[in-house]
Amino acid sequence: MGSQTMNRSQSNAVFSANVVAIPAASARLMVFEPCHGWREAVMNRLEELVRLEFGWDGYRGVPVTLENATFALRMLEAVCGPNAEAPQIVPGASGDLQIEWHSLKGDIELHVRGPNSVHAWRHLVGKVEDGDNLELTNDFSAVAAWVKEQTEPNLAPATAAA
Repeated sequence: MGSQTMNRSQSNAVFSANVVAIPAASARLMVFEPCHGWREAVMNRLEELVRLEFGWDGYRGVPVTLENATFALRMLEAVCGPNAEAPQIVPGASGDLQIEWHSLKGDIELHVRGPNSVHAWRHLVGKVEDGDNLELTNDFSAVAAWVKEQTEPNLAPATAAA
C-alpha cells in the first residue's frame, strides 16, 4: 500500500496538496485543486477586475462579471499546462474580458464575452494570412494546442553552420 500511495502522489504532481473531503452516504469524494504556476497571478487579476467600479474606463464601463471571471479561470485551467506563461488579462467595457499571450512566436487572444461564448484568434509570426479565428462554447482543445505550441520552448536542434 505504501508504494501505491507514493505512485499516486507522484502521478498527481500537477495537483496541490489541497484535498477537500466531501462526506457522502456511501463513499468519500476527494477534490484536487490544480496547482499551476500561473494560477495565483490570474486569480488576483480576475479579483481586481471584478472589483472595478462602474465607469472605470471614464465612460460607462462595468466591472468584469463574476460569471465571466469564474468561467475564464476554469477555461484557463483546461487550456494551460502547469508551466504555461500567465496571460495578460484586460477588462472590456461591458463586463467581458480579453485574455492574451504575445510572444516572438505569435499572438493568441481570447475574447470572453460570457460563459460559453468565446472568440479565439491566433496569429503566428511569419504567416501572411490574418490568423485563425474560432467561435467556441465548451471545447477549447484547439486553444490548448495553440497555448502549448506558443509557450513551450522549441527543442529542435539548431543546425550548425558549415
